[in-house]
Amino acid sequence: MTEQTEQTFVQRLWERKIPQYLGSYLAIGFGLLQFLEFISGRYNLSNFWVDKYLLVWLIMIPAIIILIYFNGQLNPSTASGTLKWPKAVVAGNTVIALLLGGFLFNGETANATSEVVQLTDEEGQTVTAVVPSLNKVKNVAVFQFENLTDNKDEEWWGIAFSSLLDLNLEQRSEFYTFSQFNLNGYYDRLGLTSFDLPSVGMQREIAQKSRNDYFTRISFDVEGDQYIFKGDLYSSRDGKSIFKIDAVANDPFEGIDLINQQIAENIPDALEELEDQLRLPSSSLITNNQEALKYHIQSRITFAKDPTALEEVVRLAKKSVELDPTCSVCHFYVGDPLYGLGKRDESITYIRNAIRYGSSLPERMQFGPKAVLYSITDKMDAYLKLQEVRRQMFPYDFGAYSQLLPLYQTNYGIDSAKMLMQEAIDNGNIERGLLSMYDLQLENEEYAAAEATLDRFSQEFPDRDQDRMKYATIYENQGKLDEAREILLKEEMLDPLNTTIQTRLSYIDFKDGAIEKSNERVEQGLEESTTLSDSLNFLWIKAYFFHMTGQIQKAEEAYDTFEFHGVKRTPINRMVTNTLYPKADLYYSTNQLNKVQGVLDRVLKYAPQSSELYACMIDMMALAKDYNISMNADEFYNCPQAFESYGDGYTAYVKTLILYHKKDYKACIKILNNDNGRVEAIFNDKYLLANIYAKAGKVDNAKKIIKKALDQKTDEPIYYYQMATFLENDDKLKAKEYLDIALKYWYNADANFIPLQRAQELSTRLSS
Repeated sequence: MTEQTEQTFVQRLWERKIPQYLGSYLAIGFGLLQFLEFISGRYNLSNFWVDKYLLVWLIMIPAIIILIYFNGQLNPSTASGTLKWPKAVVAGNTVIALLLGGFLFNGETANATSEVVQLTDEEGQTVTAVVPSLNKVKNVAVFQFENLTDNKDEEWWGIAFSSLLDLNLEQRSEFYTFSQFNLNGYYDRLGLTSFDLPSVGMQREIAQKSRNDYFTRISFDVEGDQYIFKGDLYSSRDGKSIFKIDAVANDPFEGIDLINQQIAENIPDALEELEDQLRLPSSSLITNNQEALKYHIQSRITFAKDPTALEEVVRLAKKSVELDPTCSVCHFYVGDPLYGLGKRDESITYIRNAIRYGSSLPERMQFGPKAVLYSITDKMDAYLKLQEVRRQMFPYDFGAYSQLLPLYQTNYGIDSAKMLMQEAIDNGNIERGLLSMYDLQLENEEYAAAEATLDRFSQEFPDRDQDRMKYATIYENQGKLDEAREILLKEEMLDPLNTTIQTRLSYIDFKDGAIEKSNERVEQGLEESTTLSDSLNFLWIKAYFFHMTGQIQKAEEAYDTFEFHGVKRTPINRMVTNTLYPKADLYYSTNQLNKVQGVLDRVLKYAPQSSELYACMIDMMALAKDYNISMNADEFYNCPQAFESYGDGYTAYVKTLILYHKKDYKACIKILNNDNGRVEAIFNDKYLLANIYAKAGKVDNAKKIIKKALDQKTDEPIYYYQMATFLENDDKLKAKEYLDIALKYWYNADANFIPLQRAQELSTRLSS
């Protein structure tokens, strides 16, 4: 009986076409919602109209259902003039929906609301922060000011003004700015001279490449006692002026304060001022001593032009400290280059002073010195806690998210890492968040999701032409090299000077086995390079190709050449860290353990407190390829202690390697199968992962891992050799096919290259 009644009711709904019409209402409404979101994003409008529409659209559903059910035959009143159900429901529903849509979401007040939160910092102290509600970060490129005075000795003021405005703007939570020192790195890529002000068109190009929504072009002049500033804030999207900047002051610092105020008041969709949030004048952000400021800026300019001139950088920076002993920023920029000179203890003293004197500065400026101190003193727990506090206090600053991402991925898994990036996106870091989400999806082989993320990115940022090549990466990672090559060749035709495209194409050729063609492309790129950045990119790839093909001596020379030229852009302490791992691998692969110690000692000159950490890391890298390690067994087995502050995930990974060294392969498998594969996901080196399974007797698992790497067209020939070893006893013919591919890559390899020696031994066995 009940079933019949329910059936009749369902039939009645269907006959009155409620599901059909309601579906049409929802589909059309969703299309309009998408259109409104596109318009608000495309023209940088507030999202509060989208919110209002969404609320009205959803709340009107009951009224729509009633209208459909009664076929629209509803008069607003009865003959007596009074409303009755269902007429009253429809009218009441409509009125409530419109009232809520009109008043619940208010675009002005929504952006101005804030939350006061209490947090525990890295030292266990409770701190209070005012966190604003905001849905869009403002990225501003603050270029150096143009000097209109007749005195060319005052050029440094142009860079100083850029730095002061940068720090002043960043006191507001919604601003993420680039000063001239940050922007200078893009000059060489475009063939521009450092610290020479380019045209507005080239400024826009730099602003776009550095992912800034807006950029400034401001001039300064001095007439009598007055500083005169004139210029524009431009949109990076279309190059049009947003508004004119015009400020006159008797003091240069006051002039920057006026410019900061004008930008905050006129920038589109700006955040209203928050109560109880610190706002310091420009004279308090670095130093109010003009001579001290001059030496500070000159020191930074010297370093930017020549990172090898650290002695001169320190001399100038110390002058600024002598003139203003309480200048926090000045102390920091003495300590940083001192570390680069290997003077760690003296460096720490200055950085501690920077923290001490910086306690009165805005919170956002206090994170940098603390992060550096924890990093160079190897206090990883405090460093990570600091980034967590930074993320909660300034949820719209992407820096904290990027620092925490590896931790979340290693210790909590890929899903937690994606949730972190989604939080960054929701908090306004849409551009950087989407790109990081894309990288995570790509790494997790979620190719459809990665493409969908790119589609959204392209819709949100249609002018970011340089990111179209990321579609090629999706194909490349799947082993679809022809499809990837097609996209890149099209992009190369549109932008023949883009060396990134040429380097990508050389990698694809190398993966495809066209070794000679890939080398020719690299050599041609080196010949045609007109900037240091381009030359360094090609030098690195040249060294890498020698490395992968077992030409160890040539690879060593190429890495040395890269270092020789690279220190013009990168401080030596960072350079030796960057080349430690590839150089160490060269020497492990030829059993030159004395040279391994040599490259390690270069790094430890700058980071002696991390000796155990670096020694463990390079030995783990060697063990992954079954090379001899430099430590004795007892030293190596103590390595987990060096990684305790990195979290449980990485510690479990290190313990797996120790068990592998002990040949306890079943215990390795037990760790790998624990925690839903969380530890296994850490293994970037699939060669080691496959070996663990193979030596534990799970050869089929090992074959699947390597087959997948080969189908994806790995650029490491050792995987072809490894598959040949797995097939040696089952299918000698197939094993020989894979081995021949490896030997093709290693045709010119040095005789003492261990993988070549192993491959030759396998070839002899397969031929017998």
